[in-house]
Amino acid sequence: MSEAVETTNVIRRPGFTLRPVPARWFELLTWREDLTRAVEALARTNRVELDTRSETAIPIMLPDLQQHLEEYNRLAQRFRNYWPEEGLAPSEIPGDPGVTLEKALRQLQSWRTAAEPIVREIESLRGERAELDLLREMLSGLIGNRLKLSLLPHAGPALSARAFVLSHSGSMSQMPPGIIATRSAGSHHGFLLAVGPPAEMDGLEQELGMLKGRRIQLPTWLEADPGAAIMQVDSRHSEIDGQINALYGRLEALEGQHRLRAALGDIDRIEWFLTHVGELPVTENFAWITGWTSEQDIGLLEKNLQKAEVRSLLRFPEPPADKTPPMVLSNPVWAQPFELFARLLGTPAANEADPSRLLVFIVPLLFGYMFGDVGQGLVLFLVGLWLWKRYPALRLLVPGGLMSMLFGFLFGSVFSREDWLPALWLRPLEEPLLLLVIPLFGGVLLLVLGLGLSGIESHWRGVIRQWWLLDAPLLLLYLALVALVITPYAALVASGAALWYFSGRVYLAGGDLRVLGAAVGRLLEAMLQLLINTLSFTRVGAFALAHAGLSAAVVGLADATGHAVFYAIVMIVGNIIIMVLEGLVVSVQITRLVLFEFFIRFLRGEGRTFHPLTAPEGRKEKT
Repeated sequence: MSEAVETTNVIRRPGFTLRPVPARWFELLTWREDLTRAVEALARTNRVELDTRSETAIPIMLPDLQQHLEEYNRLAQRFRNYWPEEGLAPSEIPGDPGVTLEKALRQLQSWRTAAEPIVREIESLRGERAELDLLREMLSGLIGNRLKLSLLPHAGPALSARAFVLSHSGSMSQMPPGIIATRSAGSHHGFLLAVGPPAEMDGLEQELGMLKGRRIQLPTWLEADPGAAIMQVDSRHSEIDGQINALYGRLEALEGQHRLRAALGDIDRIEWFLTHVGELPVTENFAWITGWTSEQDIGLLEKNLQKAEVRSLLRFPEPPADKTPPMVLSNPVWAQPFELFARLLGTPAANEADPSRLLVFIVPLLFGYMFGDVGQGLVLFLVGLWLWKRYPALRLLVPGGLMSMLFGFLFGSVFSREDWLPALWLRPLEEPLLLLVIPLFGGVLLLVLGLGLSGIESHWRGVIRQWWLLDAPLLLLYLALVALVITPYAALVASGAALWYFSGRVYLAGGDLRVLGAAVGRLLEAMLQLLINTLSFTRVGAFALAHAGLSAAVVGLADATGHAVFYAIVMIVGNIIIMVLEGLVVSVQITRLVLFEFFIRFLRGEGRTFHPLTAPEGRKEKT
């Protein structure tokens, strides 16, 4: 059983925090025989990234490994379709990977010796069945023909009777003289039934072969009538199916006799191991596994190792000095879908804020404002729930759809109609100016939040004094300029903020007044950038108006039809177009606002991304 040693390097999973958590360094000492099981047990936690100390990183050396894998690949190329696809059971105690692989190959070779005659018989029967399928298709096209089919296979030495399946890519320009031919068309192929001297028939077969046609065999047991012959073909087809099923039953018996599932499971495990593990310090008896884990509690790793019965010693020491820990975004389930936005710029570093929890409120609010409709929001909400597991990015439709429904009630819009519900707040097309102005104040709050997060990050990095001297006055000046819209007295605050900023520049320059010229330019640039960023939020109101206008156009077209059926068609198609087209456009605009107006204030994405080791999957289904 495994043992664990807890050290001083303990980072507890935080409660509420905007700060990403560095992954923990772990070291695991295990027996060489348990190496593959140990790595697999760690991978199944989905919280481990392997890494090696620089001074110990050496390639894993397994004798004759490449030769064994090439032998396995040759066997797989020939027999994979006859091997079990599910229920593979690797050995519980596999031992040394090289020895395990060699043993598994011996089992496969033993199975091959017993199974190859059965496989050849199955393939022969499948070929006959394929020929019968073509023959039946040809016979279906000859129903009503007076030709006596039973005479064709017994044609004498002076004449030869042959059947061909034709290719659609080419056709003969002229039938050779001396040959009598009958064409028929099946459901998928064209056919030619020809009788003539053997020499001319050989020439015909060669010419059809050049045109990608080929000969099909005529059984000697064919009845004269095509209908009766079809019944014969169906009877033989059923016999072949029964024979193939019986042969597969014999293969299943061989699986158990030769422990085929265990052998394939061991090989799959070793293939996965070699694909995912490049270098590990391995001695004659021991292996040392090191890396990072996103799990802050030792319990989960220890539990998986015990479950796999891995003999090991696990500890969590301080990481090597030359290693940079990957960062783990520690968010609850309800905030994890919004990690998508931060990852578009990279991974936040240890001294950067992870805005995912804030975006839980910001993104749906922006989406709902631009896409306010009760009915359309309900559809988006249901689509998000339906595709929750299949497409993780579409999970954002759930909160977005709920917020669309909320603003739909505020705007009084249901599936583009504004006469079914009273507006709890306003009608977008009736008060467009107010609809455009409100997002500006929302943009101010978002920019202030970004500048505030920049101050928090400065505190984490230990440079808070510089933030107070330069960035804090910029924040105050920006708020004062916005407040000028309300009161002229804000100019006094703006003047004080500008003086504060210039004083900070001079102080950081050691009292050198020559920096004031550059400081004026930087201040003007920063303020102009902030004001432009603020004006960018007018697009939120503009898209809300565009949504209302497009909805009104759809309703107008539907009302103009003057017929209930056409009205329903226009409304359904129109709402679908709105949901698809505007949903996509609004999503793009939200992403742009979040990345280039909000994130630009504080997020740099300089952290290293945590890449968990993926666990081995079962063998894929046959196609």
